[in-house]
Amino acid sequence: MSELQKKKLRVVVKALEKPKVVLKFVWMQKEIGVALDHMIPGFGTIPLSPYYLWPRKDAWEELKALLESKPWISELHRVFLLNQATDIINLWQSSGGDLS
Repeated sequence: MSELQKKKLRVVVKALEKPKVVLKFVWMQKEIGVALDHMIPGFGTIPLSPYYLWPRKDAWEELKALLESKPWISELHRVFLLNQATDIINLWQSSGGDLS
């Protein structure tokens, strides 16, 4: 086999990336919405959940149940996302829904 033929046979395999999951928030005066999206680099996001509205429902508990139903999301990432949701919900509560 010539050197040119060997170069043509070279294959590049890209390692699989871990799924990227992000939280999205809708900040309103009387409630805050929390949703989970799957982020696909270069393409955008795909919703994995509806918006869970707090305080109408316990958005944190609903988010926790959803995350636990996705075995491909690591426990470490689940905890990270729940902590983020807690921080944002607490910020919303302390501001009274006012962004200014």
